[in-house]
Amino acid sequence: MAEGVATVGVEPERWYLIFETRAPARWLRWIAMGRFKHVSALGWLPEQRLWVHYDVRLGRTRVAVLPDCQAAADRIHELRKHAETIVFTPVAERMRWLRLGFWCVPAMAHLVGVKGTPLRPDALFRLCLEQGGAIAER
Repeated sequence: MAEGVATVGVEPERWYLIFETRAPARWLRWIAMGRFKHVSALGWLPEQRLWVHYDVRLGRTRVAVLPDCQAAADRIHELRKHAETIVFTPVAERMRWLRLGFWCVPAMAHLVGVKGTPLRPDALFRLCLEQGGAIAER
């Protein structure tokens, strides 16, 4: 086997779900109806020394790879500036017969495999804590 092949196709062992308290538009603040307005995820790949940022927004989905450097640390600090972060270890894959929508909340719930069908960030936050997630230090 070629060197490095064992690390091809890895995924983060833990996801850092970033629950933002601010929204860029008034109508988005109204729709979220709660403390949290948006949620995205960061995952760390230690062998590659990379962060993966998964962000589903109404305009499009973005997947960004951030190398372990000061610029990445600054970006992560900015993402978490007005947010709470939950560390969550994904659960085993299971069949989901129904998944409502594809905005940030259902996408992040599907990513980490929480049980339930949260529709708003506040509901996902509660489910993550109930199902083994922990609030990350700032």
